[in-house]
Amino acid sequence: MDDHPSSRLPADKRQKLFLVSGQEFAANGFSQASLNRIIAQIGMSKSSFYHYFSNKSDLFRQTFLFAVTPILELDHALEIRAATAAEIWAAIESLAAQLLPIVQASPMPILAGRMFYRSREDQGGGKALCEELLASFTAWISRQLAHGQKVGAFRTDLPESLLIALIVSLGMSMDQWMVEHWDELEDAEKIRLTAAGFDLLKRLLTPA
Repeated sequence: MDDHPSSRLPADKRQKLFLVSGQEFAANGFSQASLNRIIAQIGMSKSSFYHYFSNKSDLFRQTFLFAVTPILELDHALEIRAATAAEIWAAIESLAAQLLPIVQASPMPILAGRMFYRSREDQGGGKALCEELLASFTAWISRQLAHGQKVGAFRTDLPESLLIALIVSLGMSMDQWMVEHWDELEDAEKIRLTAAGFDLLKRLLTPA
């Protein structure tokens, strides 16, 4: 994302643009989101917008990546492919523990979740964009699963494709519920539910 033309925008204007864009996509989904409303709120002309972005799809993708960059950096820092069987669950638990403060520190990760789930219902460009983003996440899951199985930390009695589908389904179900109810949850409940989600994942993957 650093080499995207939008990186040349002043930092404060770029952050405001992605915040307004995230709010618009989260509220209306990709198809119904209005580019005119977004640029009007930040005082940007259309000619200026197209200097930095190719189209609405480009804005959606860059907004999403901006929002989840701190999470992606955490994921990459905690790759488990070098971990032993004894270290893997500690690494995943550490990831879960560090994830919540990141989400609480900025409105962007929750907006990213809302724009993803709202736009995934679109039958147009939004759905295709979301499936592209989901494919990247699924590939990451596949890499971690393969190593965990190799060192004996994860179960091997189910077909790989089925196990990946179960992991993704569990993760997305937990994530979507949390995103939808985030504003009404107390901090203690967010912590409890995050721990419960980790426990569900561990029960799913631990060999019998």
